[in-house]
Amino acid sequence: MLHPLIQTTIAAAAAITAIGFAANANAAAGGDFACGVISKTQGGMLALEGTLVSPTALSGQYRFALKSAGGGGSTNISQGGQFSAAPNAEVSLGQVMINAGSNVSVDFTVTANGKTFDCSQTATRT
Repeated sequence: MLHPLIQTTIAAAAAITAIGFAANANAAAGGDFACGVISKTQGGMLALEGTLVSPTALSGQYRFALKSAGGGGSTNISQGGQFSAAPNAEVSLGQVMINAGSNVSVDFTVTANGKTFDCSQTATRT
């Protein structure tokens, strides 16, 4: 089941600004990492990207799933696989573009060191 990330309209999507990376901090064995979903509008489209930053090298698996519905139809997308993150480097883990007027539900999870973390929360970056 997908966890709601955002219910958005063009006006709500435009209100999301990049103010510096702020995300859901998750404790992982060997160090903390931050993960979340970046959203921004580009030419009438809403770009959504799962991101992760770790102070130490980290590897694992991710799942980035999205359901959307709007005037242009509906979308059901699921991405995932293995990842490796270098220390202090922002890593993109899934990216999609949809109609900016769509209602969206995102489920973004990261599994590292044998634990699964919910990273579906909205984040912003510079």
